[in-house]
Amino acid sequence: MGSDRPDDERDEYDPEEEFRDPESDSFTIPQVSSEDAGGGFWSDIREDFESEEPVEPAEPEVSTDEADVPTELRETFWAMVLFVNGAVLTYALAALFLVFEGATRTAGILFVIGLACTVFTVRRYRHYQRYIDANDDEPGPDTSSDAGVSTAPETNDDT
Repeated sequence: MGSDRPDDERDEYDPEEEFRDPESDSFTIPQVSSEDAGGGFWSDIREDFESEEPVEPAEPEVSTDEADVPTELRETFWAMVLFVNGAVLTYALAALFLVFEGATRTAGILFVIGLACTVFTVRRYRHYQRYIDANDDEPGPDTSSDAGVSTAPETNDDT
């Protein structure tokens, strides 16, 4: 009686017994046709990469010519982008210093710097609008505020 288990447990079905038996066909791995070709995994990968020609990606046909955008517009745009970003940053920092640190002097200085950035941006925008209006050589129906809709002139009947 070398067993510690009772007789009824020895006769129970063990589902893992099939996996230990090498003659059992319970777990079958399908074979792929390339495995029988004589090459290994790494040789197959090597052959795939060596047989293909390197493909160069197609270059996009985007015009990067400086003539696409007028110089005045490009300079105005980038100046405004920088100063609007500076204004937003300084306003945010001013609010943070005021709320969390209680540093009213530092918050005030940052607010004034943000205000100066805002004023510069507005002045630059208005200057560019005046520049565009002065150089507008072709007044046409699509450039007016009415978008080509003509109206009868107003008459004053105060007789």
